[in-house]
Amino acid sequence: MVNDPNVRFHDVQRREIVTELVTKEGVKTLAVEKTVPGGSTERILLLNKVDAQRLKMALEEYLNTVYASEISGMAGTLSPADMVELFGEDDE
Repeated sequence: MVNDPNVRFHDVQRREIVTELVTKEGVKTLAVEKTVPGGSTERILLLNKVDAQRLKMALEEYLNTVYASEISGMAGTLSPADMVELFGEDDE
């Protein structure tokens, strides 16, 4: 699964997120989509390798910040219910 670009997870707002490697005319992109009622998906992002690298940098910075806060004892981990209360459900 480490090399599988098709990943599923639920975000803070409890949306089911799906990633999929999409190839069109030989060009590979990464689609990030959310599932909608009825089981279909709605695209949130379509990333090329440059976009994906920038997103990776943002994610690494975020994780470094969160881990550093946890190690220093400055922030506790919120439960999924706490995250929804703080950020709300799906914003649509």
